[in-house]
Amino acid sequence: MDPLSKNILDVLRNDILGEILSRVGQQSSLHLSVARLVCKDFLKQSEHYLVYRRLSLDRWPILAWGIPEMVYLLHRCVINKNPNAIFRLGLISYFNGVNTYLGLRYLEEASNYGLNQAVYVYGLIMFSSHDLEEKDKGLKILNARFPPLPNLVVFVRMDVYGLLQQLW
Repeated sequence: MDPLSKNILDVLRNDILGEILSRVGQQSSLHLSVARLVCKDFLKQSEHYLVYRRLSLDRWPILAWGIPEMVYLLHRCVINKNPNAIFRLGLISYFNGVNTYLGLRYLEEASNYGLNQAVYVYGLIMFSSHDLEEKDKGLKILNARFPPLPNLVVFVRMDVYGLLQQLW
């Protein structure tokens, strides 16, 4: 086998391993932690950008930003466009009054990625605005995502409520 084909196979293998680990992390961050312990290749490929983009943050408290290891991990998730991490950063920035403008931008970005919780929060914030154009925009956002699915609205509302309880 020539060296070029060996390099191509290594790259292909690494990309496939990154894809697999990203799907593991999407389902459970705990299982990803266990997978990292399997071998050096798994540990190396767990740093793949797709792993950070898809990593599930559902089981983690929203205020984990104070723990240095979590800050690093969440920062990597935000850099790699993880919608859940961007949404959480937006919630913290907007509702803690740190920077409401930046928080709203983060919420809009997460909502553009299609995260239901972000669509719900961003749509409600826009709908509650005093500006009629923003009110219409908020109503359109909410109607586009939730009209025929009232159970989904209830589920998303309860999920957002749980996150906000952790903040306050």
